[in-house]
Amino acid sequence: MSVVLGVDVGGTKVAAGPVDQAGTQLAPPLVEASRTEDTATFLAGLELTLRRALDEFAGFSPKAVGLACAGTVDAQRGVVVGSPNLPLVDTPVAAMMEKALRLRVVLENDANAAVLAETVAGAAMGFRHVVMLTLGTGVGGGILLDGRVYHGARGGAGELGHMVVQKGGLVCACGGHGCLEMYASGPALIRYAAAWIGNSERDPGGVLGDLFTRGLLTGEAVAKLAHEGHPGATEAVRELGVWLGAGLVSVSNIFDPEIIVVGGGVSALGEALLAPARDQVRVSAMPPAREKVLVVPARLGNSAGLVGAALSVWGRPDWGAEGSVRA
Repeated sequence: MSVVLGVDVGGTKVAAGPVDQAGTQLAPPLVEASRTEDTATFLAGLELTLRRALDEFAGFSPKAVGLACAGTVDAQRGVVVGSPNLPLVDTPVAAMMEKALRLRVVLENDANAAVLAETVAGAAMGFRHVVMLTLGTGVGGGILLDGRVYHGARGGAGELGHMVVQKGGLVCACGGHGCLEMYASGPALIRYAAAWIGNSERDPGGVLGDLFTRGLLTGEAVAKLAHEGHPGATEAVRELGVWLGAGLVSVSNIFDPEIIVVGGGVSALGEALLAPARDQVRVSAMPPAREKVLVVPARLGNSAGLVGAALSVWGRPDWGAEGSVRA
C-alpha cells in the first residue's frame, strides 16, 4: 500500500498525517504551531515539522509529501503566489521542501485540496462535477470539473468568496465591494445577530446585547442560541443562508455541478443554514440545475485539507497509479 504524508499548512498551525490512496487518514495527525514572523522563519519551521512528521510516521513509509496552503497557489510550479495568512510571496515552497527532504513534494491550494478529499472520501464520492465552498472567517472555494481540480490559467481559480453578490456593497478585505465573503461568513453571522440588539421581540431578555457588551458575541454563541430557538439568532442564521444561496445560484449557473459541498466551521449550522440556501437555488438558478443540483454539508471536517493534500500527489501526471514516481 502506498502512503503519502498529507500536510495542512495554516497561519496558526501545521497538521501532518499519513494518508493512503483511498483517502483514509491512517493515524492521528502531528500538529505544531506555525511560525509566521517572516518567510525564512516560516520555511525553517515548516521543514522542521515535516522532518518530525516523517520520523513519527516512518512506519508507514511515506513515498511523498502533499502540502495544502491557503492563498493563491500555482500548483504546476509548486509556488505560493500570495497568501493572506502566511509570509509567502512567489515562494517555490515545493522545490525548497523537496530539496531539504530529498522526497517528492506537491503543493496545492487548501480549498482545492478539500474538494478533492470530499470527492474521493467524503460527501461527494461518486461525482465528477463538484463545487465546494468553505465558510469560516472568510469564504473559500474549490472546483472539480470532469473529475479534475480546476486551477485556472494562473492557479487563481476558485475564489468563490469574492464573487460579487451585492453591487456597491460592503468593503471586503480584498478591496472589492459586495463580495460573498462579506455576507456568508462567520463575521457576517455575528453582524446579523448584532442587528437585533435592543429589539425586545428578536432579543428577549437582551441576551445578544449582553454577549456583545461582554465581548462574547461569537459565531459559536450565535449558533448555540439559534439551536436553542432564540428568535434573533435563528433569523441571523436564516439570513446567512439566504446570502449563501445567492452565491450558490451563480455557482450553479456558471458550473452546472452535480453537487455543491458546504464546509468550514460555519457549516456546522447544518440544515438551518442549508435549507434557505437550497430554497434560493430552487427559485433563482437556471434549469435544469435548479431541480437537480445537490447542496450538502461536508463530511471530513478539519481533516479535509490534510487528506486532500495527500491525494493531490496522485493527481499529478508524474505520479504512477501505484504510487511510484514515473521515470
